[in-house]
Amino acid sequence: MSPIVVFAFNRLHPLMATINSLLANPEVSESDLYVFVDGAREGLPEEAEAVNEVRKFVKSIKGFKSVTFKFSDANRGLGPSIISGVSEVIGRYGTAIVLEDDLTVQPNFLKFMNEGLTMYRDCNKVWSICGYTNKVSIPKDYHYDAYFSTRSSSWGWATWADRWDSVDWTFNQWEKWKGLAGSFNNWGGSDCFGMLSSCREGKNKSWAIRFCFNQFLQDKISIFPIKSLVTNNGFDGNGTNCRRWSRFKYELMPYDIKRFRMPTDIVIDSKIHNSALRYHSIPLRILSRIMYALT
Repeated sequence: MSPIVVFAFNRLHPLMATINSLLANPEVSESDLYVFVDGAREGLPEEAEAVNEVRKFVKSIKGFKSVTFKFSDANRGLGPSIISGVSEVIGRYGTAIVLEDDLTVQPNFLKFMNEGLTMYRDCNKVWSICGYTNKVSIPKDYHYDAYFSTRSSSWGWATWADRWDSVDWTFNQWEKWKGLAGSFNNWGGSDCFGMLSSCREGKNKSWAIRFCFNQFLQDKISIFPIKSLVTNNGFDGNGTNCRRWSRFKYELMPYDIKRFRMPTDIVIDSKIHNSALRYHSIPLRILSRIMYALT
């Protein structure tokens, strides 16, 4: 089984929900768990206390094959924490299943992730296994439980060491890359290049947009379940990168699916793909900004 990597900070109850949802997966007894907890920001004693409560809980986690935890003394931020933590674990095991502390998963989440990691391990065209999917239109004659699309999701995902290690996290080739704005947006959605540019300018520390940009540069695709195996609980106003309202809609995969029918042909179904990218369209993004202002 692939190791599971969970990133946490100062929210005890969401992390508890994440861990409890993982424990409902039969595979946990054979899965090593790594938990990385970021440090509190300076001058925020209440946050320091919240981080300490999270650390106490992490030390008590049981039910996995093994539990390893690492606590940062300083506040590193989510992006640097994920890049460092995933690099450490994936370098040791060759794969990693990654979650943040605002996500809960279905009881068949680990089944899907591990099956995908095994099936597409030697297919270099596949960049990542994604546990979350937006609600998409599936053609009636489509007979699989998963589909391929671009733009890897960061809400519960997995990948292999060779893909992860190929990512250039720097912006040393920016003069060349900025000419790819239109192509990147056409590939992954209208917000892609703006997010990448903001990251370069230091307005965010997003690891995910850099991960996706490298996926775009290498012409790779990701696999998603036809219904989501992950719920994002971060739209409560307390998450690092989420607001109270979300344009992303989803349906959950039933619990009783124990074996997933994975596509053998590594091709994108255009109808499903276009349905998935609709969530990143300009009209829906404008609606999001309006709703953010009202909520």
